[in-house]
This record gives sequence, C-alpha cells and structure tokens, in this order.
Amino acid sequence: MKKSLKALLNALDKVAEDFEEVTDTDVREQMRDAVENALLAPVSGYQLPDEFGMFEAKGNAKVKAALAKFIAAAQVEADAAGLKTRADRLRAFQDIDVESRDGNTYDEYFGYDDSLDQA
Repeated sequence: MKKSLKALLNALDKVAEDFEEVTDTDVREQMRDAVENALLAPVSGYQLPDEFGMFEAKGNAKVKAALAKFIAAAQVEADAAGLKTRADRLRAFQDIDVESRDGNTYDEYFGYDDSLDQA
C-alpha cells in the first residue's frame, strides 16, 4: 500500500496549500472514518461522503477526489499483498516510513489509530 499511500499524502499536501483546515481535527476524523469504511473494514455499499468538514465545497471536492483515488489504488495493492484483515490493512496504512514530498506521514492527516495497541 506504500505507493498509493504516498500518492495520497502528496495529494493532501497539495490540498493543504489552499485549504489548511485539512489538518483540523474534525476533517481528520471524517477522512479517517472514510478510509475505515471504504478500505480497512469495508462496509457493503459504502459511498464516500461529499463533505469532510472543509470550509468550502471546493476543498471538500478535492479531499473526496484524493480519497477516492487512494482507496481504489490501495484496494488493489492490499489484495495483491494479501492484506485481508482490518489489522493488516491498518498496519499498512499507518506505515510511518511512507512520507509525502513535504515530509508528512499519515498521522498528519489521519491521526493515529491505537486499536492494535490494545490487543
């Protein structure tokens, strides 16, 4: 999932150039929920929402487009790598070694999910 994650982080860095609220807690939580429901623990029939808490419709549209592209690519990568469980997919998503061109990691935009630490 490294390639698609890096592309997502680069896309979100680009969104942040014009819409810095992409790192606000509310937006991060909504993006994290979308990744959870679409990729980590897929919910049947789940559709990405049109709003993620961004201040402008254009910002929401850019976030949605970045997530949609990531989810499509990450599903292919996860299947090819045999990442079948939520835990496996979460570990791949929370890969601290994957950085954007600006040096940001997943936690800049999604925070850290500690559910695996509690096992």
